[in-house]
Amino acid sequence: MKKRFLASLLTVVTTMALFVGCKNTTSTTEEIIIEVNEPVSIELWHYLTGSQGEVLQSIIDDFNSTNGKGITVTAVNQGNITDLNKKVVAAAQSNSLPAIINIYPDLATGLIQDGKIIDLTPYINNDKIGMKDEINNDFIKTFIDEVSQWNDGSIYGIPLTKSTEVLYVNETLLGTLGYTMNDLNNLTMEKLTEICKKSKEELDIPGFGFDSGSNAFISTLKMDGKDFIELDGTINVDNEWVKEFMQYYKDNTEKGYFRTPGEDTYLSGPFSNEKLLMYQGSTAGASHIQTNGAFVLGISEVPKFEAKSKAVIQQGASLFVTNDTTAQQKYAAYEFIKYATNTENTAQFAVATGYLPVRYSAEETITMKNVLNNTESIYGKVYPVAKEELNYAYYTPAINNAQSARNIIQEKYESYVNGGISDIETFIKDTTSQVETSIQRQ
Repeated sequence: MKKRFLASLLTVVTTMALFVGCKNTTSTTEEIIIEVNEPVSIELWHYLTGSQGEVLQSIIDDFNSTNGKGITVTAVNQGNITDLNKKVVAAAQSNSLPAIINIYPDLATGLIQDGKIIDLTPYINNDKIGMKDEINNDFIKTFIDEVSQWNDGSIYGIPLTKSTEVLYVNETLLGTLGYTMNDLNNLTMEKLTEICKKSKEELDIPGFGFDSGSNAFISTLKMDGKDFIELDGTINVDNEWVKEFMQYYKDNTEKGYFRTPGEDTYLSGPFSNEKLLMYQGSTAGASHIQTNGAFVLGISEVPKFEAKSKAVIQQGASLFVTNDTTAQQKYAAYEFIKYATNTENTAQFAVATGYLPVRYSAEETITMKNVLNNTESIYGKVYPVAKEELNYAYYTPAINNAQSARNIIQEKYESYVNGGISDIETFIKDTTSQVETSIQRQ
């Protein structure tokens, strides 16, 4: 009776969920609804605050007033990302998840395994409401790869709040040392250290720092082709490359050539105060840099070690549709996600928040062109560099409790390079043991 009743109100289709992308093709058959004939209300849980939350709300308001389908989306801020994760887990346990959640892939992993997040491929591939060509040809490939890493043939989320890292440079101070931004092209860690030595000797300030110790470790490991934690649970900490680069970072930190954030928490503060020449940090944090007219800000690609591969992390949350909802709500959620990530909206969202657009076509919008043509815009400097880096950006495998594991390596990295952990064997032993415990915890 229920199916006959729904069919009288809604258009129901059976669609073959064909894979969108480059992996092996699989097919599943799933019933989806592609039209609603009565009002539908859904919630979106997120962690965005301030201006970021405001631009999301403006996109929601526009969707609610223009979708013409009777769909109403309500955004609910659940605190910071840690708060959101806790509330999502609790809601999943009580079968009360909202229609859309803006979460990181590591949390999505367990929810997918428990059947709490749906495969969006049937919607994406549908002839009437789909966006298969856009996924294949317009969305940034590495972002889509990340949300389709669980099963061949399935896309579980659509990217929204995405970022990578760049090298922020005090171009004015760099010039006083006899270097130009051109000297930072294809920058190696060895060349960087040469500049940092000069910075310490002539300016009495450290030359470089990683804003994120966990990203420093994970990305440097990736330069050698290794993931910090593989999908099968293998932990890559005990190897010669880790011993080599950790000693390199420790030596240069002890000499004062490099530094960690320490009590500053983030390096944008000392960098803005000209107490640091360069740092590697998130594109989403560019707005925290304040030059106050005292220096020219330069942006460059991140460094790599000689004889190693380029590696820069891309990270951030995506939008996922949950299973604790009706068929109508699932369809409504998909329609909103499609709208929120269209070319114009991803451009507006990126420019207003500092995140990266999730489509290549965003660059052709007036919104993006105005920013890119503005020589005073920090985002206008950051985006072209970040765009180039996305050609070799990687994402971390979405293993259980990945954030907890990242917190461990963050603490161990900073402790080792600053002398809190005296020897590399202790670093390896303690890190491996704690990470093993973390990823095994349910």
